[in-house]
Amino acid sequence: MKTILITGGAGFIGSHVVRLFVNKYPEYNIVNLDALTYAGNLENLKDIDTKPNYTFVKGDINDGVFVNNLFDKYQFDGVIHLAAESHVDRSISDPMSFIMTNIVGTVNLLNSARHIWKDSFEGHRFYHISTDEVYGSLGKTGFFYEIYL
Repeated sequence: MKTILITGGAGFIGSHVVRLFVNKYPEYNIVNLDALTYAGNLENLKDIDTKPNYTFVKGDINDGVFVNNLFDKYQFDGVIHLAAESHVDRSISDPMSFIMTNIVGTVNLLNSARHIWKDSFEGHRFYHISTDEVYGSLGKTGFFYEIYL
């Protein structure tokens, strides 16, 4: 049975992704990791919180030890990383929280995935889905492209 980590899964978009995966893939274990900051709300997930393939974990991706322990415990096959600071007004009043979550938190997840998956990345996926606050702006036209390493 595959185990998928979804970060930021109690937010508006994340809760829809979590619900989709829990309902569409009952053979997968879905672990929802959210710090429950201003954007997270478990009420968004009341309809699935008792499903046998769903687990909620409250935690912060900025805590590297916590993230490593979570990966050790669940041995994730895949990650859908949605957790991000993306509220523009907040980025002006508290830019360090953006740096911590969007950069340090993402690096913690990548390092934990790299450690668990070691040199065997076959069958494992790490999807990072975010906003222009993370990726930067494109200007008037253009597309973002995925890069496979």
